[in-house]
Amino acid sequence: MIPGRLRELGGALSGSGKAIDIVLIPGIGTATASTWPFSHLPWTRPLLPSEVANVRLLTFEYSVSLDDRFSYQNLLEQGSHLLEALAQLESPPGAEGPDSHRLVLCVCHSLGGLVLKQAICVANEQLYRYESLVYSILGVIFLSTPHLASTPNETLQAASTILKASGIKPPKLSAEKAADESTVVSNLAKRFENVFFRTPILSVYETKPTKIRGRGPFSGSKTQVLVGHLLCTTHAPLEQFLSVPLSHGDVCHLGDNHNNESRPALVAFIASAWQTAERTIAAKLEACQAFARPKLSKLILFITAAPEPPLTSSSVVNTEGSSKAEFLMVPPSIGASSSRREPKLPCIALDAYDRNKDFFGREDVLDIIAEALLPQEEKLLSSENDGLRQFALCGFGGLGKTELALEFAHRHKNKFDAVLWVRADATAKLNEAYCELSVRLGLEERSDSKNYTVSREMLKGWLSDPWKPAAAQDEAFKAATPNTAQATWLLIFDNADDPYILTDFWPQGSGSVLITSRDPLAKVAFSTAPSGIDLHSLHEQEGATLLKKMTRNKENADYAARSISNSVGGLPLAIAQLASVVMRQDLTLGEMWELYRDRSEHASLHGLNFKPNTPQYPHNIATVWAFERLRPAARALLDVLAFLDPDRIQEDLFVDFAPHETVPDFPAAGAQYREARTDLLQSSLVKRNKESLELTMHRLVQDAARAKLEAGKFNALFSLMVHLIWSNWPSAMPKASFQSVELQPKVTNQRLVVGRWPRCASLYPHVLKLKDLWELTQAISPVTKMRFAALLNDAAWYQNERGRTQGFDGLFEAAIHICETSGHTSKDALLIDIHFCLGAIAADSNRHAASREHKETSFAIQTKAYEEIGRVDERLAMNYAELAISRIQDGRLDEGIAAFLRQQEISKSLGNYIPQSREANLGLAYMMQGKLQESETVLTQSIEARQKALGKDDRESFRTGKLIYALGNLRALQGRLDESFDCHLDAWNRYLATVGNQDHRTADVGHKLAEHHLRRGRYDDALTIITEILKVWNRDLEAYTPEIARTTFLKSTVQSKIGLAELAARSRSEACGLRRQWLGDVVGGDDSEDEALQQKDFDALVTFWSR
Repeated sequence: MIPGRLRELGGALSGSGKAIDIVLIPGIGTATASTWPFSHLPWTRPLLPSEVANVRLLTFEYSVSLDDRFSYQNLLEQGSHLLEALAQLESPPGAEGPDSHRLVLCVCHSLGGLVLKQAICVANEQLYRYESLVYSILGVIFLSTPHLASTPNETLQAASTILKASGIKPPKLSAEKAADESTVVSNLAKRFENVFFRTPILSVYETKPTKIRGRGPFSGSKTQVLVGHLLCTTHAPLEQFLSVPLSHGDVCHLGDNHNNESRPALVAFIASAWQTAERTIAAKLEACQAFARPKLSKLILFITAAPEPPLTSSSVVNTEGSSKAEFLMVPPSIGASSSRREPKLPCIALDAYDRNKDFFGREDVLDIIAEALLPQEEKLLSSENDGLRQFALCGFGGLGKTELALEFAHRHKNKFDAVLWVRADATAKLNEAYCELSVRLGLEERSDSKNYTVSREMLKGWLSDPWKPAAAQDEAFKAATPNTAQATWLLIFDNADDPYILTDFWPQGSGSVLITSRDPLAKVAFSTAPSGIDLHSLHEQEGATLLKKMTRNKENADYAARSISNSVGGLPLAIAQLASVVMRQDLTLGEMWELYRDRSEHASLHGLNFKPNTPQYPHNIATVWAFERLRPAARALLDVLAFLDPDRIQEDLFVDFAPHETVPDFPAAGAQYREARTDLLQSSLVKRNKESLELTMHRLVQDAARAKLEAGKFNALFSLMVHLIWSNWPSAMPKASFQSVELQPKVTNQRLVVGRWPRCASLYPHVLKLKDLWELTQAISPVTKMRFAALLNDAAWYQNERGRTQGFDGLFEAAIHICETSGHTSKDALLIDIHFCLGAIAADSNRHAASREHKETSFAIQTKAYEEIGRVDERLAMNYAELAISRIQDGRLDEGIAAFLRQQEISKSLGNYIPQSREANLGLAYMMQGKLQESETVLTQSIEARQKALGKDDRESFRTGKLIYALGNLRALQGRLDESFDCHLDAWNRYLATVGNQDHRTADVGHKLAEHHLRRGRYDDALTIITEILKVWNRDLEAYTPEIARTTFLKSTVQSKIGLAELAARSRSEACGLRRQWLGDVVGGDDSEDEALQQKDFDALVTFWSR
């Protein structure tokens, strides 16, 4: 096969300024590019923006065998030749484009588009070689290029029909050969979809049938449209469509003197692509790197001869010196191909609440919401982006905002590919919801969903580019959802009473967002123009009809129904409560009205100062539910529930709960509890999810229940709930020998143990609820204060384990304030824990001065306590370990090692000693002193001890992985490089299985693996890992600037090795700039020494355990 080549057509425009190269790629047996209107500068120049002063017209000339030797694989090989030709194309003199890149506009006709798709796929698979070219593609115009049909066979048949229409006789194929050819063509389409090509694409399709001659002399002919709208659709995120009244062979002549109707569309497409070039090109490499390569969580290094990925260092073949084994970076489940995860569509996540079968009214509001949020019908068959649609339902509690949003979602769920419900009254709930939705959409496995930030960004990434998987678009799927180029979605933020906490979770793209909030500012929080309404109470007749419907009333009682509705101000929640009384007591509406009138004359007006926007509402909302009519056990259960997060109250909390001293009437587990729960369910005060065994209740019901409590009872119930949550919380901290037994939770010493995360996640919202209620308490006992402060501290530390490096919902600050104002004897033990946690968090995020201060404070309090009680405990050992880290980071190695040895001595004296990550840090400290044998002893013995205690493949935490990681560093210093690689690979697999693919510790190991690949000459693998770990650290630039600088410098070295001098210089400059920024006054702004910097200078920036 003769390689294709680029040939410059005549008539170039040579000026000084911005430049475009227009590359024309003809089909097989179709008109040559020189006959296209695009090939003539007088025709093409008016299509381009006025600032373009330099234009080159080129065509890619290629040939393929058209006899029985023809194959689509040979055709796709021309794509590689096209790619090389484009990469070698020199920029014209004086050319200037956005971001200083030569811009390329590709125009393909018919099967020539397959050649370009192959070139783009290869470029993304080898991004380290073709980074600049990926930058420079301004746009692509596909002229009747087929993409993917319903099946591989149909895809092959469509291509073969195009050959026949072009006068080419497709070769006869055996069944086996036909299967191979269909796989080649359909796989190209799937690969192209998976490269996440964020470049504007104009897909032009024909509407005029083409005549196709039969094979035999008497077989006649037929006509058909060869490439229609469905067949041309590539599902690219920036794809647009244009239909032309031409046959297949004539589409390349669109816009000429006889077919000039399409010229305005071409002008608009090119102008739009040019105007957004700087933004698109700047983001393009990041997008390609994010989706064209395997994810870090799925990258496994294989020895080509090994059938399974190695899990432990002992399972990998070890050799001395340079390894002869070939290592290849491949995803384990899909061989050598790489792709982003396919979303699971349709995804209707509305199981937070059951649909209200008695919903009535608000039709005018539902119509308004539909007008604002439903996808516009005329845009369903195009990719035109009409921006984010948003709408806010605002109003006080009890108006039915949540019910209204739920009804809208259920009514119109078939108009969206994804409907996602998010509880939005707290950041923690938003984090948990985004993690869950990311998993349900199939964007990540549940085992990988361990970092809040990662899950949040994954979901936001899909919302901004909600692509549909080709495999999902079968007939049933198309019938159930809109037929759009991209998926349509509805995201509902429920109870966003502080709309600004949505900032980090706010999506981009062209979907629909519905907010329910008490704050009217929700209508303008994320929009320049108000979008939403202030919801009011039901009108008199609406409220009356709702009441009659909920009570199944058939009597003629309009007056009573209207009177009752008016008496509660048309408040839907209040109407629902009164309806439950009618049903439960078998009353007529007339009887209910008389009863309510009597109660209104003498009902206590204490409770909420609730003033709806209606003059007919004379009562306090707390009088509506008549809590005092509940039986004692039900009322006691209601009072307890009022102090917990209302959205998900886990019933297992009450299994062993017997607070008879504080709440004498609280129902015992079993029949009594079920009876009390039934009372609340029948009164519509709570709802129950039978699958999750959780209760939910309206916030207004909680507010009303608490408002009816006298101060002493309020404080007692608050204290009781603190004890309940703290006793169920799996604490990170070990027991302290000088802390009161009454302050200890049931489970302790679970720091960094990932198995506790699900329980902590379910309890965390209750912690936030109690924190909100803390300000309302008075005269709380010292013991409760200490329990509460311990709970706040532990909950904040849990958030750090899940990826947060700052903020922590104010829990640390609240805990410190409680301790500092308390006279309890255990406050010092708690202050030790708080400063310990703050010191460790600061160290992990490279704030070493703050880390040192907290660790010194914690150690000083701890040693003082030890001197007073005269016995050691695990907390003293922990503090010695943290002190050691601080000393080593300050360069005081001898002091640091001495502290570590003291920690070991204490831990071993307590019995049941299991080495932890402290021993890894001790081994690293010995390495820094050059004491390799001492390091060897510590690390190998610690690994053996953990394997003996926890098994060889333990996943209790990342600690075993950290020990093996340190051993890998030691092996490198010893010159045993293959063993070093094996250890780092083993450590990586263990980190993936515990903390996940997006933890900063996993990224540390990834940096080491990239160094190994650089040494072995596996530059593509090195750049793949570097790309992934930089994304991990870039999610928190403030915390991980040293790591970003170090790995970016390594990236420049790899780029230099493969001849990408310009990119290498750019990466090096970025790394040096970050280094100067981090060191500040130490180096100032002087860059004169940058050229002399080496990798070791950047290694010195990061904490010693990350080197």
